[in-house]
Amino acid sequence: MKKYTIEDFENFEIIGGRKQCPSGDYAAIKNFPVWCNFGAQCSFGEGCGFGKWCSFGKGCSFGEWCSFGEWCSHERLTNSKYVAIDRIGAENRKTYFFKADEGFFVRAGCFFGDEEKFIEQLERRHKGTKHERQYKLALELAKDMLNDEI
Repeated sequence: MKKYTIEDFENFEIIGGRKQCPSGDYAAIKNFPVWCNFGAQCSFGEGCGFGKWCSFGKGCSFGEWCSFGEWCSHERLTNSKYVAIDRIGAENRKTYFFKADEGFFVRAGCFFGDEEKFIEQLERRHKGTKHERQYKLALELAKDMLNDEI
């Protein structure tokens, strides 16, 4: 796996306003700006910081104390509660569904967003597959479980 330095990073191509970061080892770089896009199988060292709206490819791994921009953990949502449903989707991962004052949100792998963005992502990646069906069923179950009404 190629190891990248901050000098390499500064010279990566920018497409659509986002720096395109190929797969590799970024452990030597400690802070990344907003709008970075990292490929599959990336690894990052302990203490890395990432700007708001960074996206990461399949198989990424992060060291202890990594920090991510706004909206990356339910702790930043107000009055949130969540339900986790395990072993669904193409990666058989645990997916988290959050209800908070700000709305309804989903974390599936590296994705975190509101229900609308989740459905858009789901239909873009899994349209017509059993994974689309599983995620949509899980979404409905989670919404029912998080509903405050009896």
